[in-house]
Amino acid sequence: LVCTVNLMEGDMIVSGSDGFFDNIFDQEIVSVISESPGVDEAAKALAELARKHSVDVTFDSPYSMEARSRGFDVPSWKKFIGGKLIGGKMDDITVIVAQVKAVMIPDDEGVDEEKGQGDEQGSAVAVASSEQKEDSITT
Repeated sequence: LVCTVNLMEGDMIVSGSDGFFDNIFDQEIVSVISESPGVDEAAKALAELARKHSVDVTFDSPYSMEARSRGFDVPSWKKFIGGKLIGGKMDDITVIVAQVKAVMIPDDEGVDEEKGQGDEQGSAVAVASSEQKEDSITT
């Protein structure tokens, strides 16, 4: 899938694996991004929140909600006593957070020209594994 999106300086871009989006809601992403001082901290916080949700058997995750909407649920005898498919989904979790920045690039005539190109310090990657016993996030 190829698409074009108009961006403005300061916009944040969040990209992630299915293990990330199966365990975190869009509203949570926005909340964490708005509370984080930078892309590094945002990526780490998002990966950690998704990891926590992935191992929480009481969390009604995006994954469990989507599964129920497609007809996957607990056996009917469990439904009878109030049970339902719920919980996070243990999976590899990867999230990339980037922020759009403008960079001044001199043109051939010596006049500075503003280009919408980011620098390498404008993005961060965090990976969390819900299958490890210790919490670990690497960037």
